[in-house]
Amino acid sequence: MTPTLDRVVQWTVATLVIVGAAFAIYTGATGPFEAPVQRGFFVLAFLPLVFLLTPSRLPIGKTADTLLSMLLAATVVVIMVWDLVNFERLYSDPFLETPDIVLGAIGLVLVLEAVRRTVGMSIMIILVLFLLYAFFGKSVPIAQLRHGGLDTETIVSIIFYGTDGVFGTPIAVCSTFIVIIIMLGAFLTSCGGADFFMNISKIIAGRLMGGPAKIAVIGSALMGMVTGATVANVATTGSVTIPMMKRTGYDPRFAGAVEALASSGGQLMPPIMGAAAFVMIDYLNISYAELVIHAIVPALLYFFSVLLIVHVRSVKRGFKAIPKSEIPNPWHELKARGHMMLPIIVLVAMLSQRYGIMYVAFFSTLTAMIVCQFRKETRLDLKGYYETFYNAATGMVSLVAICAGAGILIGTLTATGLNLKITYLIEFVAQGSLFLTLVMTMIACIILGMGLPTVAAYVVLATLVPSSMIKLGVEPIAAHLFIFYFAILSAITPPVCTGAYVAAGIAKADPVQTGFVAMRLGLIVFLLPFAFTYDPSLLLVGSNLGETVLHVGTCALGICFWAYGLEGYFRRKIYGVARVLLMVSGAMLVWPDLWVSMAGFVVGALGMIPAVQGFALKRDRRMEVDG
Repeated sequence: MTPTLDRVVQWTVATLVIVGAAFAIYTGATGPFEAPVQRGFFVLAFLPLVFLLTPSRLPIGKTADTLLSMLLAATVVVIMVWDLVNFERLYSDPFLETPDIVLGAIGLVLVLEAVRRTVGMSIMIILVLFLLYAFFGKSVPIAQLRHGGLDTETIVSIIFYGTDGVFGTPIAVCSTFIVIIIMLGAFLTSCGGADFFMNISKIIAGRLMGGPAKIAVIGSALMGMVTGATVANVATTGSVTIPMMKRTGYDPRFAGAVEALASSGGQLMPPIMGAAAFVMIDYLNISYAELVIHAIVPALLYFFSVLLIVHVRSVKRGFKAIPKSEIPNPWHELKARGHMMLPIIVLVAMLSQRYGIMYVAFFSTLTAMIVCQFRKETRLDLKGYYETFYNAATGMVSLVAICAGAGILIGTLTATGLNLKITYLIEFVAQGSLFLTLVMTMIACIILGMGLPTVAAYVVLATLVPSSMIKLGVEPIAAHLFIFYFAILSAITPPVCTGAYVAAGIAKADPVQTGFVAMRLGLIVFLLPFAFTYDPSLLLVGSNLGETVLHVGTCALGICFWAYGLEGYFRRKIYGVARVLLMVSGAMLVWPDLWVSMAGFVVGALGMIPAVQGFALKRDRRMEVDG
């Protein structure tokens, strides 16, 4: 690639980054434009970056690749300018003119290419098949799936220009909530917020037995407030924690699995959570503060389970704390970077007052931009500000592509009526059984999540499944959180476990084996969504304080028994039947039924007998020796 061409690309990227950042900050402060303008301008600013920053991976040489990418980026700009200039006609008139059809068809092709570059060929092929299904609906051999077929004009009108397609809910949420939240995360990271959270984790857990693994869990929970994405969380915290765990003596697969499991849970941890959470509040029409209240207890149980398993493994293997020299001085850390907690405090305070999430995110970001200048450790110059905007824009690259692609999928489902047929199929197979409906939903979430980011997998399932669950008496918030949880857990579920793959790369371990270890460690977590779906007291919905405390207590005890059985250790090694009893007891205690929980307690007590007897025997022998 020639130096001149390289400079053209750099200046083009810089222009788009600045325009995108200005758009996010301005609309965060003043509120969004009309829906077509807000979504269209967002795609205009960020979709060209997909082509300019992501190579095509075609065998055409670097210069040709760059020229092709610039051509595609320029085409996106032309199409989106046409869309913005003509949006009133395009969104109100069902009959398109020839230029509208041609540009809309090219726009669909560009979205497919963006998906191929960012997510992969397999997802692009799935989207192409859905478009072919929309066009050739009359020729589908299965009568139950057949429909009248859509011509090119209708496909372009509904799936590209319409608000149920490319510019539907996923892009709507990206262009309003998510873009400004990602900018907040970029500033917290650039200004030392990530380092602050990691050092706080070292201060909290570094002196404990098995400190490195506990640092990974706590650090990932805190970093979830900054990144809101599994892969980014693993890459950020894992680069620090996984080498520490390996030096302490943890197996590389276990080290990678702990990081992948904890980082996946970062999307569940309030107050920021993952990007899909912002889509959820749009579907449920609730405030973000309400969602945080509902999500907090399951998130704490999730991280309690990971921490406890890590603790039992550490005690069992005799893993030590990290050296005191590696533990930061708390007062020095608070003095150097403690002020970077102010944006999070502003975010939580404003959310508690029920301000709109865009407004809250804007003021939190503005706070970060200002307070970072208070100390030299966090201070940014003009170049630092641009690099932060650039990091935020690159964080949007894959998201804008896959959310536009998810719009194609949702638009096709809606336009052809396939969404209603799939919902009917689920209800027909389940035959009114809530358990079967939940299992089928879980499987669908995991399969979709293997190839899609959490937000896209959630959006697709949220258009299909919740109505079936709600008809069976499930609370709407529980139905959506159920989908959210399993879309997240797909990141650790083999064979395509993206979180485990990144962690395994850092740990230098086999990615599939790392995924299986992560899944084994997190099996008890797979029961939590079933627990809060059957009994939403865990979500603080429709129950009194006593019911909530009882359910949380049985879940916590069940997690303890599960950890002892899984690792085969409680003060001494536990073998055979006792381990099985403890694991069965753990599952029974988490299950939301009082009689099942009582039986689980009895089973757990039986499983603990060998461990307690062994401990008592050792104590008596020590007393005899001392005597």
